[in-house]
Amino acid sequence: MEPDDNPSGVIYGTIAVGAVLAAESTRHETFGETIAATAIVLALYWLAHTYATVVGDRLKTRDTLSADALWRALLREAAIMKGAVIPIAVLAILWAAGVSLATGVTGALWSSAAALAVFEIIATQRSRVSGTQGLLQIVVGALLGAGVLLVRVVLH
Repeated sequence: MEPDDNPSGVIYGTIAVGAVLAAESTRHETFGETIAATAIVLALYWLAHTYATVVGDRLKTRDTLSADALWRALLREAAIMKGAVIPIAVLAILWAAGVSLATGVTGALWSSAAALAVFEIIATQRSRVSGTQGLLQIVVGALLGAGVLLVRVVLH
C-alpha cells in the first residue's frame, strides 16, 4: 500500500478510520453495521476534505467552481479511503473468523495504529535519518497510533 500519489491522504484516512472505529459502540451493533457506518463516515470525511480543498483553493485564486477541479480533487483525496483499507480489511477478516465484534474492532484499531507506525518507519528510512533523530521520528508515528487507541480507552 504505497502512498505515492497522496501520502498525506493515506495517513489521514488511516487516522480517520482508527478514530471512527475507536468511537464505535460495540454493544448493539453488528459487524455489518459497524463496517457500513465506518465506510459512510469515511466517505463523508473524503467529501468534506475534497470540498474544503476546492473551496480553499477557490478562495485563494478567486476561480469559479468547475466540475474538472472538483473531479481532480475527488481523485486526489480518494487516498483517504485508501488509508482505511487495512483496518477495515482486518475487521472483515476477524468477522469471517467468528470473533466478537469488540475483539474485531480492537484488532482493526491495532492495525490502524501499527500502520501509522509503519508509515513513519518508511518515511524515516527514506529520509536517511538515523540515530536519535530517526528514533524520535518513529516515536512520533507510534504516539499518534497510541492516540487512536487512547480514544477507545477513554470512550469505552
